[in-house]
Parts: sequence; structure tokens; C-alpha cells
Amino acid sequence: MIQKLDEYVKSRHYRLLNSVLIYQNDEIVLERYYNNYNETSRHNIKSIWKSILSVCCGIAIDKGFITSVDEPISTYLPLFDGRNNSYHPLITIKHLLTMSSGIYWNGGVKYHCPMMEQFNRAKDHLAYIADVKMETYPGTVSSYKEWDVILLSAVLAAATGMNIFDFCNSYLYQPLGIESERWFMFSDGLCYNIGTAIAEQNTSNLSARDLAQIGLLFKNKGKCDGNQIVSEKYINDALTPIDLFHGRNLIKHGYGYMWWIYDDGYGCNGYGGQQIKVMPEKNVVYVLQAMALSSHRDYCDVVDTVLQSLL
Repeated sequence: MIQKLDEYVKSRHYRLLNSVLIYQNDEIVLERYYNNYNETSRHNIKSIWKSILSVCCGIAIDKGFITSVDEPISTYLPLFDGRNNSYHPLITIKHLLTMSSGIYWNGGVKYHCPMMEQFNRAKDHLAYIADVKMETYPGTVSSYKEWDVILLSAVLAAATGMNIFDFCNSYLYQPLGIESERWFMFSDGLCYNIGTAIAEQNTSNLSARDLAQIGLLFKNKGKCDGNQIVSEKYINDALTPIDLFHGRNLIKHGYGYMWWIYDDGYGCNGYGGQQIKVMPEKNVVYVLQAMALSSHRDYCDVVDTVLQSLL
């Protein structure tokens, strides 16, 4: 399988691909690294961080820090109590998880986002988002954007009374045996781990094996070594697709609580080729990591060609 994989990667000129890791029946069946990466190498996970934050939200609900996803975010973020916009009190945690807050977003072109550059320069980052206009009524249209994940991070920190990395490390990473450096945090205390202008300070770096633990956790209904890390109910809710993407925001595959849903499974995606995918019917979890440049790449065909030999 490794020989077939190497030949395919070479034939496709996938020079930026760094890690290919496949689990079947909770055991490693293929592990291959390129460009001097190895099993202990840490890699920037990009927007996979969104999916990890969603898991943290589920844990916060399970632990009683948050009552439910239907709570308004103003319960934890007073700036969104309506003083800036009459729609703000209608935004719920579920709207953040499904990218349907209704706050205006323009993502720019090829990972160049002027709105994020302005946000990074702001002294009060929550106030900056609260001042952005509302484009749609909350919960009616989903638009893949950074504001909602940033606000979710702020809600979790306020609800738990903890630094959001400390919460994730205590309740998710450590139980799964994942090691991570601390996440980047702005001087005003807001945590955001996938920005472009602060990429050099981004410490959301995990190994391929670390990422696989996240996929295995969901495949095993929230359990790890017999311990229930996150409830099965939350996982089922997170993997229930929404149908709110329209027009320029149309997403080909389904989307749940910051998890992508496909015909043959579900997973997490990060810019430039970072991927965790769970294929329940095949009892497979795989991880891909690649160097991210100015354009997005998808390397899932690499695993497809290997699975033909494996299954």
C-alpha cells in the first residue's frame, strides 16, 4: 500500500502533502510522511480548529456550563444584548455553530481577507464584531465565516470562566492524550486560532495521530478508553446537516455544528489540505496534512486510491 501511495503522490505532483494516516478498526493500517515530517511532527491545523471548538461546546453543555445550544449569546456576551443592533439578542449558540448568525462577512480572495486584517488591528475585538452590520435574520442563511467561530470561542470562555485553551486541554486534549502548545490570544483576552495576519503566532499545531484521536472520538460515539468525553447526543446533533446555505455561500456537502457531512461519512477540513474524515461503514478514520499556500488543495483522492487496496 505504501508503494502504491508513493507512486500515486509522485504521479500527481503532490509535493506539499506531508502526512497520510489511516486507521481501520481503531488501529493504524497505513502511516506515511513526506517532506521530513514524522509521527511526532506538529502541523498547523487551520480550520479544523473550528470543529475542535464545536466539541468543546458539546462538553461545556454536558458539564452544565451552558444550558443548551438555544441560549442567546447575549447571556454570555452583553455587547450583543441589542445595544448595537436589534437582531443581536436573537443570535443563539446554535446560530454560531451553524454559521447562521446573520452578521455580514466578506471573506476576500485566496485567503486575503481585509475584514480580518481590520479585526486583527482592533483594540477591542468583540466590539469590532458587534459593530459589523447584520446582513440576514439570525438562523435563516448560513455563511461560512470567521465571526461565528470567534464569538463561539468568546461564549465558551465566558460560560466556563476559563481560558478556552485550558478548558479544551483539561476536558478534551488530555483525556485523548493530545499534546498542544497554548493557543494564540489577543491582549484583550479573545482567543482566535486560525487568522491570517497572525499566522506566525498561531500555535494550533497537532500531529496527525493527535488529529486522528478527534475522528476516533466521534466514530466511537464520544467515548475514549471507556470514558464518555462528549455525549452521544451532542455528536448526533453536530452531525445533523443544516440546509441554510444559499447563493454564493452554497456548500456542496452538508454542514452540521462546524463538522462537514458527506455521503460516505463526516469530518473536519482546514485550509490547504488539512483533513480528518470518518467513514463509519468502513470503520475507517483518516488524516491528511499538507503545506498550505495561497490556494486551497484537496488530497482526498490519495486516500481513495489506497482504500481500494485496503478494503
